[in-house]
Amino acid sequence: MDTIELELEEDKKMKRQIITLSILSLLIISSYSHAQPSASIYFTTAIPVNDFRYFDNDLGYGGNLEFFFFSPTKEKPFGMGISFSYFGQGLYFYDDPYSDETYLSGNRANNFSSIQLIFQLAPTGGTIKPYLETFFGGSYIFSNSEIYTLDYVPVNLYVDDWAWSYGIGGGFKFLINGDNDNGPLYLDLKGRYLMSSNVGILDRQSIRYANDTFYYSVNETQINFVAVQVGFVFYFR
Repeated sequence: MDTIELELEEDKKMKRQIITLSILSLLIISSYSHAQPSASIYFTTAIPVNDFRYFDNDLGYGGNLEFFFFSPTKEKPFGMGISFSYFGQGLYFYDDPYSDETYLSGNRANNFSSIQLIFQLAPTGGTIKPYLETFFGGSYIFSNSEIYTLDYVPVNLYVDDWAWSYGIGGGFKFLINGDNDNGPLYLDLKGRYLMSSNVGILDRQSIRYANDTFYYSVNETQINFVAVQVGFVFYFR
């Protein structure tokens, strides 16, 4: 079986999983018609792990927003929501003299934007809530590098791709203010392990520009990060 057939088979498998998760999500939502929603915001540090760290070991920084259609409670410990996240890996902001003809701009980051469905299990209530979670969705990976000629004419290189993304995580929520009847606010400390299907990512160190042409490499790889997140969770009445 060649590479194209393997990729088609992987896509079919992912599509079957999406259909299954969608059906389960609809069934779960229908059973939680009067559940308490919540919203949260996080700062994220992403650490490359496994083989991906040999490709690019720079830390990633960003954040994410999450909204739970229904949040876990002691009576119903299962919750489901949606997450929008972004982080950039390899950000730096200064001009890097490359040759007598061009200057490479400061931002050669690989950027990761994701939308994911989250399933969370929190079996206890109270002022400290431990929880486990899993998530599944898609990630858009892109890089926008810019060259300035000696005449200060900008020339852009844009590389992008899309991948399935998924993972597991867990953490602790610490009550800061309020109670279950008055929209409580929690401090949330969590860790996540992020994975993806194969995706083409720009080798940031390979960029060259000569004779009005970009030269660069794009590597096929799987994304693997451990994300450390700090944020706040607000429960609506």
